[in-house]
Amino acid sequence: MTDKFKNYVDNIQENNIKSLIISPLIVLVIAQILSIFLEMASFFITTFTSRIMYNPTDYDTLISGTSFPSLVVYTLLLLAIIFLVKQNSNIKFSEIGVNGEKGIEYFCYGSLIGAFIVMIIFYLLYFSNSILFEINKNIVYTDIFRIFLIFFILALADQILVRNYLLTFFTKMMGIRNSVILISTLLFLICFSVAKWFKIPDIETVIYLINIFLSYTLFSLIYYFYGNMWLLVGLSAFNNFFQVVVFGSRLDTVYAINPLIKLKIIEKYSLLNGGNYGFEAGIYYTTLYLSGILFMIYKITSEKQAEEDIWLN
Repeated sequence: MTDKFKNYVDNIQENNIKSLIISPLIVLVIAQILSIFLEMASFFITTFTSRIMYNPTDYDTLISGTSFPSLVVYTLLLLAIIFLVKQNSNIKFSEIGVNGEKGIEYFCYGSLIGAFIVMIIFYLLYFSNSILFEINKNIVYTDIFRIFLIFFILALADQILVRNYLLTFFTKMMGIRNSVILISTLLFLICFSVAKWFKIPDIETVIYLINIFLSYTLFSLIYYFYGNMWLLVGLSAFNNFFQVVVFGSRLDTVYAINPLIKLKIIEKYSLLNGGNYGFEAGIYYTTLYLSGILFMIYKITSEKQAEEDIWLN
C-alpha cells in the first residue's frame, strides 16, 4: 500500500536541501502569516463596512470562524497555498498525489470514519457525565452548508500543504520517520505559539497541544500507507464538522452559532471533554490518536515484513 507514496517521492527531481527542506519551510511560515493577516483584514473590513452602512456588527458570529467572511478568508488561503506550492516546486500536482484518483470512494470512507469517531467520543463523554446537551430547535440550514464548505476547504488546504507538499518533499531528503516527527513538531510549535505565545500552559492546553502533535503524526502515517489525499480530506472535514455543527463542541477558537445540539461542558471533567478547546483537547482523543498511530505502525511494519519475505523467497 505504501507504493503510491513512494512513487510521489520518486517523482521529485530535486535533491538539494534548499528545494526539499528550506523552501517548504518558507512556504509553511508564509501560509501561517498570511492566514493571520487575512483573518485580521476580514475583521476590519467587515466592521468598517457595517459602520458605513449603519448595520450592527455581530461580533460573536464574526469571530466564530464559521461566518461568511471566514469562508472567503479560508478560500483565499487555499488558493494562496496552491500558488505558493506551485511557485516553489518544479513538479506537477498530480505527481505528488493531488489528483482525483478514487476521490469519491476514499472521501466517503474518510467521511464515515470521521463521523463515527466523533459519535464514539460524544457517547463516551455523555455516559461519563462530562457533558450535558439539548436539541437546538432554531437551526439555520444555510449556515450548516456554509460551515461544511469551510471545513472542507480547511481540510483540503491542510492536506495539500502538510502532506502532499511538506511530507513528500521532506521524505525525499530525510526519510518518512524523521519527516513525520519534524512536521508534527513544527505544527505543535506553531499551535503552541498561537495558543499561549510560548507561556507556561495549563493542563488543558498541554493535552490540546499533545493531541495536535498526535493528530498530525497519525494523518501523516495514514497518507504514507494509503497514498490517497481524499481519505484524509474526508476524515478531517467530517470529524471537524460533526464536532462543531452536529454536537456543538468548540474546535479551539472555531464554533457554530446554531449547532444541531447545544452543548454544556462540565468544567470539573475538562480533562475528558477538553474544556474551552473542545472535544479534541480531551484524553479520549489522546487515546484514540495513540491507538490509531500504533495501528498504522503495525500495518506499515507488517507490509514491510511481507515484502522482505517475498524478496527472500
